[in-house]
Amino acid sequence: MRRHFSRLLHSLILLLALVIILLFIGALRSPTDSLHGMLGSALWTTLAPHFLLLSLTGCLFIWWWRRRYPKTHLSTLTLSAAVAAAISSGVVCYQFKQTAVKAGGDINWRQALLLKSITAAKPDLMLSYDGYNGIAKPLALFLPSNPGAKAPVLLYIHGGGFMAGSLLETSNDLRWFADRGYLVVSAGYSLFSEDNPSWQKAPQDVACALSWLKDNAARYGGDINRLALLGDSAGGNLALNMAYGGAMQAEQAHCDTAPPAVTAVVVQYPAVDPLAIYEYGYPIPGFAPKMLVSGYIGGDPYQLAQRISAVSSYSYLSAQAPATLIFSPRQDGLVPAWTVQRFASYARLAGVELELVSIPFANHVYNQLAANSVGNQLRRSVTLRYLRQQGVAETII
Repeated sequence: MRRHFSRLLHSLILLLALVIILLFIGALRSPTDSLHGMLGSALWTTLAPHFLLLSLTGCLFIWWWRRRYPKTHLSTLTLSAAVAAAISSGVVCYQFKQTAVKAGGDINWRQALLLKSITAAKPDLMLSYDGYNGIAKPLALFLPSNPGAKAPVLLYIHGGGFMAGSLLETSNDLRWFADRGYLVVSAGYSLFSEDNPSWQKAPQDVACALSWLKDNAARYGGDINRLALLGDSAGGNLALNMAYGGAMQAEQAHCDTAPPAVTAVVVQYPAVDPLAIYEYGYPIPGFAPKMLVSGYIGGDPYQLAQRISAVSSYSYLSAQAPATLIFSPRQDGLVPAWTVQRFASYARLAGVELELVSIPFANHVYNQLAANSVGNQLRRSVTLRYLRQQGVAETII
């Protein structure tokens, strides 16, 4: 009986250790060239401390077992694998901590073990604004926690490849910022569908959401003169293009009120170069970059040069652009990290005050699998530091 139990337990620990090792190796491979590379970096920002804790527990158990019972080849192999898994997990956790601290953020390891739903928080208000051609679009408002303060304003634009996504997909994060004194507004916008591209509609929707904020932020305790745009992936593209285009007066909004000036932009894995994503992004079934880009602009980008130029963030670079923080997961297979890093270099050459945070062992949506995860904490804490540094911070009155 003990022998069977021993084999079962050793086999389970060995299997877990091998999975962790394979994930570590996968995170070192190119995510645009292989499924192993994509999957290898998908879980570390969420489960790295859990992997480390499990690996260390396995090491201690096997060490105790070998001291009490006769050593076997299986126990030796299992202990070796568990040690390798613990070292791999430890290296990843150390890299995350160093990245966060270097960027002015932090990670609480106890919280990182207690994961929560990223969509659990509910908005205080659900409203609407008139978007493209006067079509109503939804707004979710998360009111600032301190009613005695003039709240800086955050407008969040969700991701989803211009095809999917929800304005509440990161509601826990939106509530987190509201609890720290921000008026947080998440805006829905036009998504493309078959034979219905949205490359003109989506930017106009965002412009009109900004116009709505200019007219209404004060009513909900916000100070529109301290406004930051936040966006993820496709939303990052829209945030950059709107803020940068507005600064150089390249974006012509068709709303009742001209959009306000933007103080700062904070984006994650932004789709700054749709043509490069079209060519080099990993073909995820049902979410392939070629399908997303062609669906957004309404056809082959090589046949629609003006449209692909209009949605490229390079088209809006100028020294007048607002201060910008970009998070770039190094193992991003959907929006290849090199496309973001190259854009950051060109933006700096154009005179943009830009800070780039490159996150190791991280893939697309590295922060969205769970609230309190390592990636989630890194993004929130560094964003908060940056916003305060740019003057987008609470003022007590």
